[in-house]
Amino acid sequence: MRTCKKCNLKIKTDSDICPLCQNKLVGKKEENVFPSIPNIYKKFFTFFKILLLISFIISLICLTIDLMINKFHFSIFVILGFICLFIILKTAFNNKESLFKSILSQLIIISILSILWDYFTGFHYWSITYVIPILCIISTLNLAIFSMIFKNYLDEEIFYFICIFLIGLIPLIFIIVGIPNKIPSIISVLLNLICIVSLLIFRFKEVKEELKRRMHI
Repeated sequence: MRTCKKCNLKIKTDSDICPLCQNKLVGKKEENVFPSIPNIYKKFFTFFKILLLISFIISLICLTIDLMINKFHFSIFVILGFICLFIILKTAFNNKESLFKSILSQLIIISILSILWDYFTGFHYWSITYVIPILCIISTLNLAIFSMIFKNYLDEEIFYFICIFLIGLIPLIFIIVGIPNKIPSIISVLLNLICIVSLLIFRFKEVKEELKRRMHI
């Protein structure tokens, strides 16, 4: 019989992972008493293939545009953005408990680092023109994907949805101050504005309760 030290659970299984907390089990393996559940990658295999194809096509289009106009290589940020997307997707399934908090933390940390890097290299505005808006777009798309896959976690993590959507509106400031290329910022603002309005329309009660709980009202 296998044992989970974290849950103090004893279970007959041949698995190495606890079905409750996903931690490693110890002890002797036995015949599994639970029915076989398809791996999430198998369950959404077609979805991931389509997402990979779309990412490749968009990256290729951006790279082609870069080569044609022979200007700032924004395609690099797009490609790196998609790489980050798949890295987050990969780590998300291994750590669902802090998934949305992790996305919020990564968005804030990478945004701050990009601004500092831009500042100490002469501040050419690439951090606020491309990096932060694209990060906001990628983070919002991640939330959309995860909310479809992990529906049961939506109500519990709605606070992080609100934070990320609000951060996604920050590029509106960049538009006002007159950054060189406004397209990424416009996309980020419109996308997150739609998400906030949708959240208020369909989840107003949950948003209200979450804000009351967080602000101790």
